[in-house]
Amino acid sequence: MAMRLPNVDGLSLSELNELLSRVNRAIQAKKDDARAETLQKLKALAVQEGFSLDELVGAKGQGGRRQRSDKGVKLKPKYVGPNGEIYTGRGPTPKWLKSLERKGEKREKYLVK
Repeated sequence: MAMRLPNVDGLSLSELNELLSRVNRAIQAKKDDARAETLQKLKALAVQEGFSLDELVGAKGQGGRRQRSDKGVKLKPKYVGPNGEIYTGRGPTPKWLKSLERKGEKREKYLVK
């Protein structure tokens, strides 16, 4: 279906900017409607198959990232230092372990068995 577009050659700069603003708002509204409709369809299909949509795509935490499946779980120490310091192996290497490695010690020596 061929659509006839309006002639914009005679419009002033302010009129063109207003037209552009209206077009951008219309595009965003159409996208929002399509997104909501698609989400509704996906939720209905998931329920029909016996799932929730979050189960299928993973619940998202802040920042749009999926939450860790072990969030909030207390981790066992992976390394124990000479003075009882502990390190789970996650996150930045602690200062006590870095200093021991600088002195030539092997990290494996402090592994919890």
